[in-house]
Amino acid sequence: MELEKFKEKNNKRTGIIIFTVCCILLITGVYLYSSFAIYEQNQNFNIINGTVEDPGDIYFSFYVDGVISKTMPTKGSGYTLDTTASYCTNGASPVLNADDWSVSVNNLTVTNTKCTLYFVKGVVGQIIEQLDKTGACPTVSEDGTVQVTVEEENNGYLCSALDDYGTSYYYRGNVTNNYVKFGTNESGQDMYWRIIRINGDGTIRIIYDGTSAHANGEASEDRQTATSVYNSSYNDNAYVGYMYGTPGSTTYDATHANTNDSTIKTYLDNWYKINIEDKGLSSYISDTLFCNDRSFGSSNSGTGAGTSGTYYRWYGGPWGGSSSSHQYPRLTCSRQNDRFTVDDEITGNGDLIYPIGLVNTDEVVLAGGYNTSNSGYYLYTGNYYWTMSPVDFDYGIAYVRYVNSVGYGDLYDYVDNLGGVRPTLNLIPDSLKVGSGTADDPFMIG
Repeated sequence: MELEKFKEKNNKRTGIIIFTVCCILLITGVYLYSSFAIYEQNQNFNIINGTVEDPGDIYFSFYVDGVISKTMPTKGSGYTLDTTASYCTNGASPVLNADDWSVSVNNLTVTNTKCTLYFVKGVVGQIIEQLDKTGACPTVSEDGTVQVTVEEENNGYLCSALDDYGTSYYYRGNVTNNYVKFGTNESGQDMYWRIIRINGDGTIRIIYDGTSAHANGEASEDRQTATSVYNSSYNDNAYVGYMYGTPGSTTYDATHANTNDSTIKTYLDNWYKINIEDKGLSSYISDTLFCNDRSFGSSNSGTGAGTSGTYYRWYGGPWGGSSSSHQYPRLTCSRQNDRFTVDDEITGNGDLIYPIGLVNTDEVVLAGGYNTSNSGYYLYTGNYYWTMSPVDFDYGIAYVRYVNSVGYGDLYDYVDNLGGVRPTLNLIPDSLKVGSGTADDPFMIG
């Protein structure tokens, strides 16, 4: 009986052991599944500095702000890849291409490599978090125009509006946290810039602001790089263009074809080569569009060709005048021919040599400029300087808008008159690494 009891007890123990082992295997399986299910199989990737005939499957896992995610953040969301924390197995390493938001893998030489990518909010993400929630920003209409009705001189905040890439975040008024220190000029002096806006693709639009961090309200010629005519000729519709076609043409398309450089573009291209390209800084610059809006104003009856009297979109403004010429700012550019880019021919025109341009009047008005003096907003310099927004061709003269010495945003001049030049660039999304954006602690590439 004791033997039988022993056998019975042993059988029971065996059953418990088997059951326990099965539970352990089940739990282990669930754990392993949950651990490895975070990796997404992906065979569409780039190989850099690697030599492998058949790399096999490659797997990615994503962490966003330290939390596991099934997908990586979207482009323009303000996130950047933490290259210190991110890694791949088998000696490979991940690289994020900010332009097309794709992941490449360096030194991929063996199969079944797993990459773990950590995304954190970079400078762009931190800026976007400052979006005003108090109702101070101008209202955005369904058509994308922004209902600006007054200048902004005393307060500073971040607002949003749609551009040609998505949602753009623009600085308005007396802001003091949009300083950038980037590059040195041909004399070896540091160059300071102000952020105009975060573009809808996450790139950072900056405008030159001198060799030191000038305070808002400070008048200084140091806040521009030179003076130049916009175009050396004025007697044709063609000359409102950042680039232009054939003067004397009888059609709009021939007049505004982008075949000739304006005088100011020639200056900016030379400036870019000396101060950006030759200094090895081109990798920080994005091919994001500049808008030289040559669309017609609502009250126009001209053809835009030759010497036909023509009103362009910025003939009017939000500051009054007849209802037929009333114009609110927007950040979209209606004609592809006016969206100046270098290589991008999908959104832009692909006609530039270098990715450099000027601020436009839409951006000036959104920043706080209006039809009154304003020394408080961050785009005030105490000088006349050019935008790239055409006004009209009237009485045989081509006109383009500028900002004047007391901060007016509604003025314009003959294109062959002298005005200040403030180079404007777009930095790639993850270019700025350090700083808080103040004059004493500007954002820098790190």
